[in-house]
Amino acid sequence: MAMLPIKKRRRPSWMTLLGEEGTGDLFFDRLWNEWANWQSDEWVPSFNLSEKAGKYTLTAELPGVDKDSIAVTIENKILTISGNKESFREEEGARYYLKETACGAFSRSIRLPGEVEEEKVEATFRDGVLILEMPLKQELKAKRIEIK
Repeated sequence: MAMLPIKKRRRPSWMTLLGEEGTGDLFFDRLWNEWANWQSDEWVPSFNLSEKAGKYTLTAELPGVDKDSIAVTIENKILTISGNKESFREEEGARYYLKETACGAFSRSIRLPGEVEEEKVEATFRDGVLILEMPLKQELKAKRIEIK
């Protein structure tokens, strides 16, 4: 019976000390930022940002947030969504074994990839999901001038 050569598995570049990303430590480079968010009492809403048909669409999950407490601003290509999530009301006489509900003020900002027409931004809020549709600003295209 012939022995097949054993191929040595290479570690991905992000796991090596000389990789392009951080120090090469999986815990500190990849998981620390997420773990810190899991452990904190601060609630941060989830965002999804996409581009299609000449506009950006952002969906923000804001469960338990009242529509009137949400503020949306765009300044210098930075979109900020802030608001207040009502506090969790404990039932009197109940024994809680687990409380994961976060509450209080929140704010999250992201840099948009391009310029948007602020006056044409449309926002809808339904079932705890905020949807922003932001048309892209039409860039002035260089016009070729014909020489006669």
